Amino acid sequence: MAEVVEFTLNVKPGHYTDVLDLYSEFAHTYMELNPALISVLVVGDEGAGVVRGIGVYGDHDEAAAVNSDVFFGAFMDAIEPLIEGAPSRVLLDLVHAWTK
Repeated sequence: MAEVVEFTLNVKPGHYTDVLDLYSEFAHTYMELNPALISVLVVGDEGAGVVRGIGVYGDHDEAAAVNSDVFFGAFMDAIEPLIEGAPSRVLLDLVHAWTK
């Protein structure tokens, strides 16, 4: 079954655009590097200081393995001084998906 990873960052004031740019660049490049990553949405709410990525992976094991990926570690190092608290990462089963 496909797996959805929701990864949420709480951005420090004044760094919303920086985090959004870094997250978007990471997601775009990671889609090219990881064949198990099927699709990604990067969304944000500047007023709330939230940037969230939602990725769909081919299966649970591939989604869970991202945490140990070197490229993901470099992304985390880059955003660490720009966010407040620990990121929230949730794994969810993909039940239905519709697109046009």
